[in-house]
Amino acid sequence: MFSKTPIELLSKDFSNIYNKCQAVYELVDSRRFNESLALLTASEIYSIAEKAYLRCDTFPELQTKEVENYVNAFDDFYFQLKQILFHNERDTESLRINLRVMREAYENMNASFKLF
Repeated sequence: MFSKTPIELLSKDFSNIYNKCQAVYELVDSRRFNESLALLTASEIYSIAEKAYLRCDTFPELQTKEVENYVNAFDDFYFQLKQILFHNERDTESLRINLRVMREAYENMNASFKLF
């Protein structure tokens, strides 16, 4: 039934996280964003991240520097997103930069596992 390896599943989780982070960035970067939709998307992102973190804790082969770099990049993005959503900061430029760092960390992780 489960033919994917833990590495492939983690890559899928991280891809989903990145894609949803990209969507929420586009939401909050618009002039009049729908706050409810942004909060719902942020909640969904966090749920996927928690599942990915559990996967990382379960499988030692996932405990690499490249995975850690992605997790740290996501944590930075998510922290900045919370500043925008809950503290009315409008520093979407920092959010965009954090999103780029996430993308680079994701690409590095996939390269290190020789997935693509």
